[in-house]
Amino acid sequence: MAILILGQSGSISSVVIWAVVLLVVAIVGGVVIFKVRRQMLDHDATTSVGSSGLLDHLHQMHKSGQMDDAEFASARNAVLRQVQDDMESQKSSKAKPKDSFLDGLDLDR
Repeated sequence: MAILILGQSGSISSVVIWAVVLLVVAIVGGVVIFKVRRQMLDHDATTSVGSSGLLDHLHQMHKSGQMDDAEFASARNAVLRQVQDDMESQKSSKAKPKDSFLDGLDLDR
């Protein structure tokens, strides 16, 4: 009986140790995933400010005196031209029919 009790005690302690190890791995993995996700979302937010965010930023710079009237007008017009060009390119890409892989085949045979 004493041998069985020692064997059970050893297996219980190894189970507890492995449970603690798995718990630590799960916590560390969760923290890493959280930080990577947060970093990716922050990166997406800064890169996808868009034209309205840029215009807001320009307006704030103008209000605070960091830009004079001519600089603000020039920057605003550049942003608006870029938005207009982007919209026109999106319209033309949607209006243009896409080439089909069937276009090069002779189907009259």
